[in-house]
This record gives sequence, C-alpha cells and structure tokens, in this order.
Amino acid sequence: MMDETREGERRETIEELSELFAVVQEMGRRLAEESHGEAYSSVRELNEILHQARLALEKIREGVVR
Repeated sequence: MMDETREGERRETIEELSELFAVVQEMGRRLAEESHGEAYSSVRELNEILHQARLALEKIREGVVR
C-alpha cells in the first residue's frame, strides 16, 4: 500500500513538473522573440538548458511508467 502511494505521488510530481516546464519553455520562447543583441545568445542558451531538462524529465517519466 505504501509503495503504491509513493508511486502515485511520484507520478503526480512528474506530471506537475512537466506542466511547469511547458510553461517555462513558452516563456523562454517569448523572451527569445523579445530579446535583441547580446542578450539573445544567453536566452538561446537558457532555452537549450530548459529543453534538455524537459528531455531528462521525459526519461524519468518513462522509467516510472514502465
């Protein structure tokens, strides 16, 4: 029973993180559109990091869902 509860909580946390990353990535895309000059390369770097984090979360999700 305890393992099922923990598993459910873990899945819920992963889903919440996934939703949060989707919002943050959208904000990063908007920032990229609004950025000019030197700031743009930093924004691109940030967006790449956010993308990599979301990919890592997907791998975690796959491991939990199995």
